[in-house]
Amino acid sequence: MSWILRYNHFMNDSVRQVQFFMLCRQSGIILSSIVLARFLPVESVGTIEMLMLCGYLMTFFWSDALIKGFLANVQKLSSLYSVSSFLWLYFLGGLVAMLLLFAGKSFFIPLFTSRPELEGLELFILYQALIIPVWIAPLTGLLKGQNNVLVSLYVLIGPAFACWAGLTGLPGIAGVLSGLFCYALVGFVWLLTKTQSTPGLKLLGILRIIWPATWPLVLYAVSIGIARSFDAWLVARNFDDASFAIFRYGAREFPLVMALSAGLSMMMIPKLYDDHSLAELKSRSVRLMHICYPIVAVFILFSPVLFEFFFGQEYRTSALIFNIYLLLTLTQTFFPQSIMTSRGDTKLLWYISLAELVVNVVSSLILMKYFGIIGIVWGTLIAYVFEKIVLLFTIQFRYKIQPGSIISFPVWFGYVLCLSIVFILSRWVFGI
Repeated sequence: MSWILRYNHFMNDSVRQVQFFMLCRQSGIILSSIVLARFLPVESVGTIEMLMLCGYLMTFFWSDALIKGFLANVQKLSSLYSVSSFLWLYFLGGLVAMLLLFAGKSFFIPLFTSRPELEGLELFILYQALIIPVWIAPLTGLLKGQNNVLVSLYVLIGPAFACWAGLTGLPGIAGVLSGLFCYALVGFVWLLTKTQSTPGLKLLGILRIIWPATWPLVLYAVSIGIARSFDAWLVARNFDDASFAIFRYGAREFPLVMALSAGLSMMMIPKLYDDHSLAELKSRSVRLMHICYPIVAVFILFSPVLFEFFFGQEYRTSALIFNIYLLLTLTQTFFPQSIMTSRGDTKLLWYISLAELVVNVVSSLILMKYFGIIGIVWGTLIAYVFEKIVLLFTIQFRYKIQPGSIISFPVWFGYVLCLSIVFILSRWVFGI
């Protein structure tokens, strides 16, 4: 297939466009973290990472649920309301969340980070409120074709350039956050030029339609979000700023797998209300494994060298944390949760997420006593595996969908064996 045909196929495939955007977004975060590691002391990096954690904790419980509720009801909404109205609803949600963080900073900051205050909170709040709608615009279908490519390149290059440019004007954390604020402002203004004017916006009408599917997803997101952020919260409360920075730099899900799997999971939701798209889900899942896992294996093997080269000697110990998180990718290439979301079974997802949260908390606390920060990370891996096993059994008994209908087990088990061997080899060769 010529590159022209590949390009045309990409432009007509909404799933691949969203995957490309999310890959660029995650890669942009990695590039900006390299800039921070090179130009800031590790304690300042820890402060910025704590600000990012606070922003996540104020938005995770509604942001993911709202977009999934929108996608699950996109057929009902398309003829009644414009996507622009939904983006305004999303922006207002982020603005309210950030105003709450500012108004209650004396409560939230000690709760989230065990610190009395964080430098640069005000600038960070402005950045976070503006960047949220930019992050979800391609998922809604507002940006298609070339527009999606442009915003993807923007979130790839923008964060690192903004951090560097901010640091040339102002030193330290203030410079970084000033640059990020300008980056978010430009993206938000550009997004406004692509929206359509909708009289009255009809925000309550949109919320009324998507709410039946959304509110259980909010509860599900709360449980999943707490489970995902519990590691960082535990480290923040039990270790110093430098240790927190080292943990956060290692505790990153691999951007390639995270972006492609999240994009596929999101964009398959409108298709999976019946069994006709299961074969497509399985074939895309297998293709995802073949694309991602050979690259993951290379990164697992050479992560100690890469961390030392890109971030500096101080971050070499982040490599083992990163490798364990790379093993988490083995749970991210099959999507029983998308099937349950598309069929409105979101309340059951919440119950499963509560069980995962319990497993995560208990296993992390126990293992931390014996292995420190590394034990916390192993606890998260145990919780991820537990959740996926329960979800696969659930779709089998509830919808009579065999796990083999959505995942190729011979291919998957082959990669499990391969990545496990490479993980052990990396520890042996580099002594991490």
